[in-house]
Amino acid sequence: MCAIAAIEDDELVQTDIKSAFLYGCMEPGEDVYLVPPKGITLPGLKPRQVLKLRACLYGLKQAGRQWYQKLRDALRQIGFTRSQFDHAVFYQRLSPAEGSGTATIFCHVDDMGLKANKKYMPHLIAALRSRFKLSKGGQIHYLLGMHIEKRTISFSQSAYINRILTRYRFDEIRTVTTPMDPNVALSKEQCTTSERQQEEMKNKPYREALGTLMYASVGTRPDITYAVSTLAKFSQNPGPTHWTALKRVFAYLCGTQHYTLTLGGNSSPILTGYCDSDGMSHPDRHPIAAYVFTIGGAISWSSKRQDIVCLSTTEAEYIALTHAAKEAIWLHHLLDEVFPKRFKLPITVYSDNQGAIALSKDDRFHTRTKHIDIRFHFVRQYVEDGTLSITYLPTDRMLADALTKALAGPQLTKLAGAIGLQTYKYQANCAFLVDMPARPTRRYQQSTQSS
Repeated sequence: MCAIAAIEDDELVQTDIKSAFLYGCMEPGEDVYLVPPKGITLPGLKPRQVLKLRACLYGLKQAGRQWYQKLRDALRQIGFTRSQFDHAVFYQRLSPAEGSGTATIFCHVDDMGLKANKKYMPHLIAALRSRFKLSKGGQIHYLLGMHIEKRTISFSQSAYINRILTRYRFDEIRTVTTPMDPNVALSKEQCTTSERQQEEMKNKPYREALGTLMYASVGTRPDITYAVSTLAKFSQNPGPTHWTALKRVFAYLCGTQHYTLTLGGNSSPILTGYCDSDGMSHPDRHPIAAYVFTIGGAISWSSKRQDIVCLSTTEAEYIALTHAAKEAIWLHHLLDEVFPKRFKLPITVYSDNQGAIALSKDDRFHTRTKHIDIRFHFVRQYVEDGTLSITYLPTDRMLADALTKALAGPQLTKLAGAIGLQTYKYQANCAFLVDMPARPTRRYQQSTQSS
């Protein structure tokens, strides 16, 4: 939604609803009774009597659901329609008198982002204020680490990355050019086995630090997604080698914390997918399937180890195509619902494996592929009906390649730039909203043995 707002040069306003959960009403038949606090006397309340709750309070298990239903009903009254494909998104088609285009509201609990043209935005805010108590809000300039410019929108977690570097005492760490060393293979054989190693790893906040990296990975940093996904496999019993590899990701972030993920800047947006797999590189033959989808910059990406064993590189790439196809269909459904006829079919999904491309179009290599489960042939029906176009792209230009293996510095930098990651130096006086729940900062002592 932010990418479309940047392309259309619409206004983006942030606001939140005060005491949102108190707006919800209890459902008929859901009776909740309260005992008055001690020392509180209520007129007409006799001894041993209790109060029956008519509206929701914070702390009730129903409060979140009832608030959402209240918000949904209010937005429908204003004229908005809830998306069938994402229930946190509401949209309204605007008439020429209202400035044309589409107004969009995307919600997260009591926080809302409003997208509309300049003419309609004041009417939208007024309609919401007539139903709820809103915070002052205003134009989005810095929100959750997002820096917004005209015609483009740039997402950055620079402040967040700086914060986690400081928390784990990596703010002065020696920087590196890649999040993973291509020459180091991580395995379960490197997990702790001796009592000395177990005692050493007790003082390492491996899982907590890994969680902070995951937040950056899913937010704005697809370039560390493969590293984070790989390190997560050893979170149950990490060894010193895994801790060293995790520190390397922090070292990479320390040198690239000013990277921003930039979208927009193109008046003719095109949804494009890139799909890849690491094939047979793992001894257990469980491949990594990855995809990246872009609209002038990455909007969706994933890197996951598959549960099934693959017998060939073509099979691994074909299964990865199926996962990318599922995401492509969902993205198109959502975008076409909110912005009809804006994104044309077919959706181009690039693959660097000719065998998988051929297999997606017809039943070739039958002897070697007839064992593939029918659910992975999902991609074929969408190729046949013209929804998807699977196209070849060389590996050195495959954006998803950065999410399937550890790459050398120059190639990673090249693909990161193509994904939309750019270096942006923020002014020192820029105020960022903290993009993580507030918590005490803890600084951990590094062990000299694993440094």
